[in-house]
Amino acid sequence: MNTALVLFILRVVGGLALLGFVGAIGWWLYRDMAQATAQLTAQQRPQGYLRVLASQTAGLVEGNQYPLLPVTGIGRNPSNTIVVEDDYASGEHLLIALRGQQWWLGDLGSSNGTLLNGQPLQEATIISVGDVVTIGHTSLKLEL
Repeated sequence: MNTALVLFILRVVGGLALLGFVGAIGWWLYRDMAQATAQLTAQQRPQGYLRVLASQTAGLVEGNQYPLLPVTGIGRNPSNTIVVEDDYASGEHLLIALRGQQWWLGDLGSSNGTLLNGQPLQEATIISVGDVVTIGHTSLKLEL
């Protein structure tokens, strides 16, 4: 067998091995990125929502649903997740956060306070399905 032919065959085999290695790394990166994207998408999915029960404000309509994100801010400022255009609402009135598998409701020091099921909210509290949060003239019900 000719030496040039042997070297040619070794080059072809080496090139194919290199292409296979690069292809395997590309496939592994693709799978890893697809899995990371799926996890991020699952984290951003709303786990529940707030339904407007009663509102005398221009921005909220009774029956509308607002998805709860892992951290949901409610108040008069446009930077909040849910904007409540109510004179009794503070700029950053309250916060609803998902910790573990439970929703927590906390008043952010609002001047007019927050009612949970008709009772004034004194400290951060776990809320559950069916609880009604009232800010001024607006009532929101937690649903899943």
